[in-house]
Amino acid sequence: MEKVNILLVDDQPANLLALTAMLESDGLNLVKADSGTKALKALLDQDFAVVLLDVQMPGLDGFETATLIRQREKSRSTPIIFVTALSRSETNVFRGYSLGAVDYLFKPIVPEILGSKVSVFVELFRKNEELKRQARELARLMRQTELILNHAAEGVFGVDLRGHSTFVNPAAAKMIGRLPEDVTNQPIHELLHPGDDECTGVACQVALILKGEPVTGLVADTFYRSDGTPFPVEYSGAPMKDEMGEMIGAVITFRDVSDRKAAALATENERLYKEAHAANQAKDNFLATLSHELRTPMTAILGWVQILRMGDLDDASVAGGLETIESSARAQARLIDDMLDVSRIILGKFRLELRETSLSSIVEKAGDAVRPAAEAKGLTLRVEVDQSVQPIQGDPSRLQQVIWNLVSNAIKFTDSGGEVSVIMQNSGSEASICIKDTGAGISAEFLPHVFERLRQADGAVGHGGLGLGLAISQFIIEQHGGTIRAESEGEGKGSTFTVTIPLSRPVETEPATQTVAAN
Repeated sequence: MEKVNILLVDDQPANLLALTAMLESDGLNLVKADSGTKALKALLDQDFAVVLLDVQMPGLDGFETATLIRQREKSRSTPIIFVTALSRSETNVFRGYSLGAVDYLFKPIVPEILGSKVSVFVELFRKNEELKRQARELARLMRQTELILNHAAEGVFGVDLRGHSTFVNPAAAKMIGRLPEDVTNQPIHELLHPGDDECTGVACQVALILKGEPVTGLVADTFYRSDGTPFPVEYSGAPMKDEMGEMIGAVITFRDVSDRKAAALATENERLYKEAHAANQAKDNFLATLSHELRTPMTAILGWVQILRMGDLDDASVAGGLETIESSARAQARLIDDMLDVSRIILGKFRLELRETSLSSIVEKAGDAVRPAAEAKGLTLRVEVDQSVQPIQGDPSRLQQVIWNLVSNAIKFTDSGGEVSVIMQNSGSEASICIKDTGAGISAEFLPHVFERLRQADGAVGHGGLGLGLAISQFIIEQHGGTIRAESEGEGKGSTFTVTIPLSRPVETEPATQTVAAN
């Protein structure tokens, strides 16, 4: 854990030594200053959780120093605790608080009281720093999403419940011959179907989307540019809902298919048509493969959508395209789902769908799901399930999420030739699921932090992920009344994750929903 800075200001070395003795801790960095001038310089160089400031000092006294601290933007909100043995009058106390002090202590100081007060501000400082870090990460993700949308070849519209556009990417604005700023907050029907009085739920699929009905497949339609020129498109759309399932709008994606239609109409020769079709398909396959290698799921999805729109594909080609779309979407969805899960946990909106659940089936399905990845990496995957484990009352999808995450991590951090084992046993009043690997292992320094949100060991950074999976897994298991623990003898010596779930909970015949929050 990174140390938190505490500024101690007193012109008497003995007092500084006493304060240091009272507050010295592994988690604190005690910075000492014997004058107001030196304290101001320290505040320019570093951020402090709290300042302990002596009142009676030569030169700049405590009150004058506090005034200057408050005048600077960087230190304006830094908490100040005045410490004095002489300035005990109500006038001085009032002046101290008027300068923004959070406390006014008289010497001699009780170490326990001082430590308690300082610890409050240290914890507050750490939480504020974490919030700042999370805000920076959120801004980065939002910027990344914006860049993806801005560079997509397909047009994308965001639409609110009124049917007005809330977002348009450059490709969409260009295709309809307008500037992005001229499109925002405009009725979507007037932009795409100007002058069409029959734009209703019967005649227009866009209207159906705004009523909460997703479009199945691709819709062939004609949109209009700002000068009235029509152009053929294929589009799809889906309602957008918040975490409570309430509809907040819709997203519409479309592609100008003028070139493809013109090519199809321009050639009647079967040989030329097949060559053009094969060339387009090869190009799109290349784009889909390139997008996958660059881990840009949206581009991969859109590339395969283009292929499927062309039609005339056999079942194998269609299945391959759908598999590529699903795998690309899932890669990004797992990151987003992890962030949403953490948000729901913090907000108390995390939901468990409880029903009779077979742990044996969950472990077997998780093993089947990751076996291809293990075999592709040259690993031995061993799954042993005790079929005597009785069903529990649990959320099967969430429990499978936990087991899948643990086994996937084991495979990810184990080199070719290694072994991953998944063993479930009946331990009487509880079931234990042990995931053990011969992989990279966990250092003794990082092991206590392995379940903390957004924490990753140095060697894990290149393997992707946000460092949320284990924190979410721990929360899910705890909400089922169980525990999850990690063990490792050190780096390069493998690791073991053990999940225990009590079997004593009664199994209800009807599914139940439970909303839980983090402590």
